Amino acid sequence: MNLQKNIPLKEHTTFKIGGPAEYFVEATSAEELQEALLWAKENKQQYLVLGGGSNLLISDDGYKGLVIKLKLDKLEFIDTKVIVGPGVKLAYLLNTSLEHSLTGLEFAAGIPGTVGGAIRGNAGTFGLGMADVVKKIKYLDESNEIREMYGHQSGFAYRHSIFKENNWIIVQAELELEHGNTEKSRALIKERLDKRQEAQPNQPSAGCIFKNIRFEEVDDLEVLKNKHVEVDNFLQFKKIPAAYLIDRAGLKGYTIGDAQVSEIHANYIINKGQATAEQVIMLISFIKQQIRDKYGIQLQEEVQIVV
Repeated sequence: MNLQKNIPLKEHTTFKIGGPAEYFVEATSAEELQEALLWAKENKQQYLVLGGGSNLLISDDGYKGLVIKLKLDKLEFIDTKVIVGPGVKLAYLLNTSLEHSLTGLEFAAGIPGTVGGAIRGNAGTFGLGMADVVKKIKYLDESNEIREMYGHQSGFAYRHSIFKENNWIIVQAELELEHGNTEKSRALIKERLDKRQEAQPNQPSAGCIFKNIRFEEVDDLEVLKNKHVEVDNFLQFKKIPAAYLIDRAGLKGYTIGDAQVSEIHANYIINKGQATAEQVIMLISFIKQQIRDKYGIQLQEEVQIVV
């Protein structure tokens, strides 16, 4: 195990924020991952598993304990079945699947990060997500043993899975795709990527900061309508975009230090250069307070905050 010390974590996150890891190791196999977890247990160290580093905000003080960077990059195609490691970038999986004449991952276009993180958070767009393609998952349980479950056992929900509730680490997944019209898929993906490029900032960020608000989470939709929230515009997916409310609250461009609510997409906080985790957390708290006061809605963070 190639154990390193005091590795700057800002180099391993898309936010480009975060102090040093006390201990740091890269795991390229399930066995190396097990070895790292055993080391943490024997040395009484807490641990943090890191994938692509998106959807993550790490303290300016860094992480006291062991950070394990997942580099399990297996990718195998067997007809319509795909065997994939958690360290594979989602964009690479999408493109390689199309090269194998497989469709079904179009919803992943433009989503940053790795397969493991995407499964853990049931990442998706346009009403589809990883829950729709994941058939089996191999994972390490709390006793450091490899287990397997079917996708339908994973407790998939909006931006959620059972892996967010337990200290289980995904080591491999089996996806089921389909033979389809790849030219049509490529055209759809290009269209979505072009729209994303226009509608999302290119400065360092963690992706969307807040979850969108599902209709069932709102006590009274009529109250929102009376506050001039155009609820009927969001009937298709029955979710009110957090960005819509933040924009309506006039918070685009609001800045604390070098942390800024993006002027392009209001559900992004960008790092203008030297933003600190403390500044981002203060900005998150301010946004939540403003939306709560104006609309009676408590925003929930989609980003994982490690302090």
